[in-house]
Amino acid sequence: MGKDLQTPGDLIIYSLEDLKGCDFKRFRNKLSDFSYGDKSPIPRGKLEHADWITTKDILIDTYGEEGALDVTVKVFTLIGLMGPANDLQERRAQNAKLKKMTHDNRLSDLGKEYRGSVKETFQRIPEYNSRMGEAVHLQKRFIKLLMRKSRQNKQEQEQEISSSGRSHLQTMEIKSSTTIQALFDPDEDGFIPKIVVLHGPAGIGKTMTSKKIMLDWASGDLYQDKFDFVFYLSCREINTIPGNISLVGLLSKACRLQSSDDLVSILKDPGSHRKLVTIVDGFDELRWTLQEKSEGWLDISTETHKEIILQRLLRREVLPQSSLIITTRSLAMEKLKTFIENSRNVEIQGFTGNNREEYVHKFFGNKEDVDKVLSIIKDNDVLYTMCAVPIICWIVCTVMKQEIKKDLDLIRYNTMTSIYLLYLEVLLTHHSKKEQSVHRKQTCLKKLCALANQGLLNEQILFEKKDLERHGLSLSEVESVFLNENIFHWEVRTQTCYSFIHLSVQEFFAALYYGLDDGSGSMEGTFFPEICKGESLRDFSSLYTNLYLAVQFLFGLLNENQVNTFSESTGIKISLRERSAMKEWAMKDIDKTFCTHTIFCLYETQDEDFIRKVMSGCSSLTLSGLRTDHWMDRNYVKQLSYCLKALKRESFESLHFSSIIVSPKCQKKLSPLLHRCQDVR
Repeated sequence: MGKDLQTPGDLIIYSLEDLKGCDFKRFRNKLSDFSYGDKSPIPRGKLEHADWITTKDILIDTYGEEGALDVTVKVFTLIGLMGPANDLQERRAQNAKLKKMTHDNRLSDLGKEYRGSVKETFQRIPEYNSRMGEAVHLQKRFIKLLMRKSRQNKQEQEQEISSSGRSHLQTMEIKSSTTIQALFDPDEDGFIPKIVVLHGPAGIGKTMTSKKIMLDWASGDLYQDKFDFVFYLSCREINTIPGNISLVGLLSKACRLQSSDDLVSILKDPGSHRKLVTIVDGFDELRWTLQEKSEGWLDISTETHKEIILQRLLRREVLPQSSLIITTRSLAMEKLKTFIENSRNVEIQGFTGNNREEYVHKFFGNKEDVDKVLSIIKDNDVLYTMCAVPIICWIVCTVMKQEIKKDLDLIRYNTMTSIYLLYLEVLLTHHSKKEQSVHRKQTCLKKLCALANQGLLNEQILFEKKDLERHGLSLSEVESVFLNENIFHWEVRTQTCYSFIHLSVQEFFAALYYGLDDGSGSMEGTFFPEICKGESLRDFSSLYTNLYLAVQFLFGLLNENQVNTFSESTGIKISLRERSAMKEWAMKDIDKTFCTHTIFCLYETQDEDFIRKVMSGCSSLTLSGLRTDHWMDRNYVKQLSYCLKALKRESFESLHFSSIIVSPKCQKKLSPLLHRCQDVR
């Protein structure tokens, strides 16, 4: 036998060919009364006139390939043919060694091929508003994000925030922070997680982090001793799968190997399972339609509903020895917990102060421009706080890039709405066709806003061409500024979907929908904003968390000064016809308890008279967090201070904080107001 890889059938043939005629007859005779496992002996009639090849076929048909080898060795031994038995065992062992070596070499080749494909896919990424062909290098744009293992208890939280100011930031970075490299490191008890959850709000950098992990692994800079293969699954793309699919089919679209058979060889190798990790990016974006839990056995090649595949993958019922990295918005953590256990939860908290400066440096490059932009950001507490979120930092830098030649001292950025309005102004002014009329721009913008509003109400962020056509949209220049085209490859066809450049932009457009006419100057059939769910703002703030940001933008659009400035610059008029009804909605059912979102909405208006009307009847105030142990941050302090100062009241009977932990730093900033309260707790 040569050094080429042999099949079990080949090995049996070689052994039978070496037998003398009488020995082969004895072998068949013994085989006819030999029982193996739960198999009955092979009938004598089937073996009586069988030659070597027929005997081999009967063995494999009866016992399977590996079982046939076992039986052949045992029958040889029973009839005293120790030489052939030993030779077959030796050949089998050599063949297994050669098979493993061939398999390992193939896996190594596949690994090199796959790494090259991953680098090509992830080394350049489009910006949120990139035109076709435009992209930036991920390595040059990515900035390290502050990542913290989720706190275990309230005592640890209190200890971590006992410092304030710069020392507080240093404590977070040095003592509490973790890194991408350490996600799978053992903890103090030696526990090494199989599942890591990266969670945080929209725009905090979860997807960018996922793509950086892919690129760094493929470049040989990350997890080289931990994982041989790292796969990436986008939940946004998974939502577009029209029919049944297998795990192999799901992964093969993402990993772009030449053949799905190559992927099967990786996934079916038990020895490689411990060296696999799959990134499931955007768990919160999944649209679950199946109610019941999937049951029964599932193979990696079995085609079934995409949700069943995901459930089994998350529960590690397929590829049980492999690892997972899951990214999600924090609000979807409860849903995720129904699928996973024993995970290491890591919160992405955005940019530290130094990181924000580094981002601005990388974005602009020119030192003079960098110094100007940083001076504006640092001088505005709200803007500085917002820039901890990468998407906001990118928006601010994008806006500033157009404003950099102006007198920056005259520009004020007070609210989320003002930033997004200026961002919209920049795109309309600098990224749409110059020859398009204001009427055309406003008509298209109104249709886009209608699409955004309907999508938000239906919890839809990916749109098909028919969704656009339903709102009268074509892919003209104005739409392409705000919509991304996503081409998904499924089996032998492709599917094209469209999305807003970011969910926060869709939420802003949804709010803007209620303040735009169709370009004709008419807003017939206006109605109370559908996104304002509930009987009142107080009712809404406790029940409809998925609409929080959109309604916050809606209150920002009540500010006539900033919308008039936008209208003067672009020629596009914004006017909330239901302004009075919205204010009545905000004032309805008001008692002394105000949740954080209510404060955010009031602050967004920058209307002190309106804030006084809402809050003036409350001599005692209770400020409630959105969840247990909600931490008061710098931005909330700014907004709360603004609202309390607007009351112009000399004193309050009481000020109570419910489900909000106020750090020493925040207490200091609030102290001028707290001193006017007879009772604070």
